[in-house]
Amino acid sequence: MKGKGILFLAGLFTVFNSYSQKINPENPDLSPGNFKLDSLPSSEINIPIQVNLKPVFTMAEKSVDTLFTSPGYPDKWLQEGCATRFKYVFRRSKLRVKAAGTSMHLGFTGYYKIVGSTRVCVNGTVISPWTPACRCGFGTEGERRVDVSFTNSLSIQPDFKVKLDNKRNEPEALDKCEVCFWGQDITKQVMKGLTTELDASKKELDKSYGTVDLKPRFQQVWNQLSKVYTIYGLGWLKINPQKIRINNLFAQNDSLNIYLGLS
Repeated sequence: MKGKGILFLAGLFTVFNSYSQKINPENPDLSPGNFKLDSLPSSEINIPIQVNLKPVFTMAEKSVDTLFTSPGYPDKWLQEGCATRFKYVFRRSKLRVKAAGTSMHLGFTGYYKIVGSTRVCVNGTVISPWTPACRCGFGTEGERRVDVSFTNSLSIQPDFKVKLDNKRNEPEALDKCEVCFWGQDITKQVMKGLTTELDASKKELDKSYGTVDLKPRFQQVWNQLSKVYTIYGLGWLKINPQKIRINNLFAQNDSLNIYLGLS
């Protein structure tokens, strides 16, 4: 009797399955239009960078000559017009560098001595021979002094290069240079000759150090931010930088401060 009951239940189950509705679910549509990932808003990050300017100052110190002389010194004379000739030697002190905002000031004190002589000319015609050589800055009198300076303006270029716009300021004589017993002042002639030499030095500064390339430093920052960082026990972090810009740039003492903006 018990065996017949089991056979009855088995038959009933078979009949029930034969009449039940089968469920066949469709595959989900995972196309980009129907399957969306969670999105995060863009973040704005400010990154301060400080560049040491001491190497730049050292290069400037090496590029500006420490000794200037008139052409052909000490054998040849530098002559302007008919009535005056002279020759000089000039040395400079160590560079003084000051930086503030977007300006940088380079200056030094120059020390010079000069030998000169004159003669009488009328309408370009020589009337008398040269006088005996007269000296300025020799012996107990001491070298004559002059202040020399350059002003540099900083500006950032689209290719992340900092341009130094060099301007030579006019030399400022601190002492007069009077020669011969009648005290002829030839300071202006000396300053003119010095200006020519300083202009040549300025060209070398512009050529060699007029531009400072910051792109390699920015590339280092970009590479670090593009890495994937493991957050232990939580997962990983990737900043995924999209754009970098310069928000501010200014110099202070021997440092160049740059504030980057990162999206």
